[in-house]
Amino acid sequence: MGSINQEQEHLGIGRGIRRRIPLSFLIAIALVSTFFFQAQTLLRFVHLSITDDEEVKHLDSSSYSGGFTSTHRLDYGTCTDNITVPNNWCIDNDQTPRYVGNIEWPPRMIQHYTHEGYDKCLAEKTIVFIGDSRVRYQFMNLAAFLKFKRFMKCHDYININQEPTHYDPECYLIDHKDRGQLDQKMEWRGWTPWYQQSTILLDSNEVEYQQSGLCDCFRLPSGRVNPKQTYENRYIKRSTRFGETNLIYLQNFENLIRLNQEYPPFSPFLPTQKRCKPGECGSGNRTNAFEGDLNATLWNMLPRLNTTHAFVNLGWEHTAEFQQQSDFSCVIRDFERHFPDIKLFLISHPPPTNDLDDPVHHFDATKLKCDANVLDRSIVNKNVPKDWYWDTQHVLSILNEEYNHQMVEKICPLKGH
Repeated sequence: MGSINQEQEHLGIGRGIRRRIPLSFLIAIALVSTFFFQAQTLLRFVHLSITDDEEVKHLDSSSYSGGFTSTHRLDYGTCTDNITVPNNWCIDNDQTPRYVGNIEWPPRMIQHYTHEGYDKCLAEKTIVFIGDSRVRYQFMNLAAFLKFKRFMKCHDYININQEPTHYDPECYLIDHKDRGQLDQKMEWRGWTPWYQQSTILLDSNEVEYQQSGLCDCFRLPSGRVNPKQTYENRYIKRSTRFGETNLIYLQNFENLIRLNQEYPPFSPFLPTQKRCKPGECGSGNRTNAFEGDLNATLWNMLPRLNTTHAFVNLGWEHTAEFQQQSDFSCVIRDFERHFPDIKLFLISHPPPTNDLDDPVHHFDATKLKCDANVLDRSIVNKNVPKDWYWDTQHVLSILNEEYNHQMVEKICPLKGH
């Protein structure tokens, strides 16, 4: 695939959907919140008081449901017409596409966790994502959902909604060059502003929860991807009434992960004087305390990061074709035998838009060498419209939401599923 065409950084689709709230306004609010947040640094991640200890005590990954789930009634006609959505998809009463799977008779309704259900499931866990930009944007979609209490709707909804005027500002987090979304003051100015703005946008210091992020990030001013000189590791800490959640993204393009000495796990999450700012963590402004391939990262860094669940891949396909991913499934099996408290998943890539009619050509979970946990992001994409992508490689909001539902339901299986 050839360095994924420099991560396909050119826009794939025209923009033109009206926004509700300017992104600059959201970032301004986030900056004010961050100011007050810094004033409370030492108290920030003390758990919020819990009124019902028994309700949240010792949450594990066993099956549960109740007030933390939502049932979505499906428009059965959309399950079969294959006009608005492809086979295996339906539209619910809220005009949201829902993946129902490869079954002969689609259900009348489907169940997923609510925002509060996500918080309860992820509490007291550290979830690590390792991969390229396609993994990064799923991570960003999840972090945005936790902050904004809604899954973003981007321009992939233009052919779904009767009045496709809704376009959430946080779509900027998963489509970094979204000029249709940015106002004049926020037009694309390069990766450094994006690293800074996206980090601020995900921070929050609300009464009911607190969320803050770090971005060990740098890309050359040209914007072109040079894997050896590009860094992006993100750390998000979230505290709710259910407990603390840690979300971590580690960049992996060509089976190489590097961790900065001034960031976790080598330094505390709280601010340090030596820590570089987002977008400024290049080779001349960092000391790598760890550098290794994915295998070394699993065995040496996941335990040190106090990982409970990890979703990983080997990076760009031209450096990790299916046979290498198949072999890696045996590494996952062996790792879990040695670290039974860490649940490890191989996360596949979404197929490129030229493979949507046959995604198993790209990745076939049934042909892995060893029996391993898999979050398969390929089969879900079969025959989806190309406008559910923002270029030939990167998906928008509909598919990222589905990936995150599947991910959380692997961590906390729903009863009856």
